[in-house]
Amino acid sequence: MSEYRRGSVSTIASSTSDTLSTVSSDCQVTVRLLDLMYKTQYELVQENGQRRLTAPELTKEQRERIKGAEIFLGRLPRDCYEDELMPILEKAGRLLELRLMLDFSGTTRGYAFALYTDAKIARKACLMLDGYEIRPGHPIGAVKSVDNCRLFFGGVPKNKTKEEFLEELSKLMEGIVNIYLYPNAQDRSLNRGFIFVEFKDHRSAAMARRKLIPGRVLLWDHEVAVDWADPEPGEPVDEEIMENVTALFVRNLSMNIPQQRIRDLFQRATNIPILKLKKINHFAFVHYETRELAEKAMKILTRQDGVADQELWEIRWAKPIGPIKQAERQRCINEAILQSKNKKVSKIVKSRNAKFISEENDLEEMEESIDMQYVTLLTDYVSKTLQAMCSFECLTSYNPVGFIHKVTVYRNNLLIIEDYGSVQPTRQLSLNNAVSVVYQKLKNLYDYNIYHNVNYSPVIVDDLNSQMMNLNFNKKQEPQFRNAC
Repeated sequence: MSEYRRGSVSTIASSTSDTLSTVSSDCQVTVRLLDLMYKTQYELVQENGQRRLTAPELTKEQRERIKGAEIFLGRLPRDCYEDELMPILEKAGRLLELRLMLDFSGTTRGYAFALYTDAKIARKACLMLDGYEIRPGHPIGAVKSVDNCRLFFGGVPKNKTKEEFLEELSKLMEGIVNIYLYPNAQDRSLNRGFIFVEFKDHRSAAMARRKLIPGRVLLWDHEVAVDWADPEPGEPVDEEIMENVTALFVRNLSMNIPQQRIRDLFQRATNIPILKLKKINHFAFVHYETRELAEKAMKILTRQDGVADQELWEIRWAKPIGPIKQAERQRCINEAILQSKNKKVSKIVKSRNAKFISEENDLEEMEESIDMQYVTLLTDYVSKTLQAMCSFECLTSYNPVGFIHKVTVYRNNLLIIEDYGSVQPTRQLSLNNAVSVVYQKLKNLYDYNIYHNVNYSPVIVDDLNSQMMNLNFNKKQEPQFRNAC
């Protein structure tokens, strides 16, 4: 019984110790955060599963005005809080706001958002902090935050206009800046059954989505689907590059509208000369000489009741090709060049082969009957001097073009000699050349009495030699070719 009581007391003591340790740890975090607020004069507020550390100068209007200045921080330790993050984040520049995501227990979810004064400082922070070891062996990640301010509405009535959508949706939510509606390709008086609603900032879009998502959304008795709009396709482009863009991207054009008509509408509305205009299907790129002229044209075209509103066009800054897309395009160009070269080489090879086949056919017609006189002489010579036999094989050469003969001399299945002639333009010359080569080698062997033990009639041998020498003499009159073997 006493042992049981001792065990119970030990367990309770251990549990109490852990609880005190947890309370002590939470108190320490609270003390550190209060100290941070006192030193920096930043405001710290917890709401909706996140804790906001906000600079005293940050106003609601300023937050709405700042674009592209927020970064995302990932792979944070779960016990990493504002007092540890703020000194690191301020190395890049003035930190306006830090939003740390929390779970129900009060520990962090391992990620946060940091807002700076402008996009340039945010870019600098990403370069500094991505891969930064916040603790030994614990690198964090940092990228530009996707500031999505658009919601997608699907299944909307097709007979409603942009103005009607704006009026109806403004009754349900706040912060709407614009509505993008795309007309039907067959009947431009109808929309395509979906719209994009743009808000003044990500917070307004998120609040609108949170308000609409839980239940059914009805517009004019039509149930519609609401969700985040997909980000623009392609790679993100650096803001410094975008600030120097001199081209406008025009979307939602009619497929059959001529390019000249677009040019006339732009120039009539802006009175600004267009450097270049290129229409591709339902969109176009309009280039101006300078950034200033392009900005002026953009302002005129996109103002209320301007050309964009009248024609239901969407006009924004054109995005330059990113390095990945550029590399992909260069790869395609290189492949096209290579294919073009291969086609040329293939044509040349086919042409050469066709020429050779034609020549070969011509030669075959000329060589229907090959003179076997020299073959007979060599066969007799081998038979009488070596008591052996001969075989002949004609081979085709493609580089250089021509023929090669192989001559084999054997006796009782024992190979005596096997050799090739050089490449010749005709079968006849090839055969004569090979016979001459083999004869010269056999004559040297015969003179040294290597392969025979029998004395032959000098008359017969001298007669064969004289005929073979005559063959050799004729060979010298033939054109010489590079040996292919």
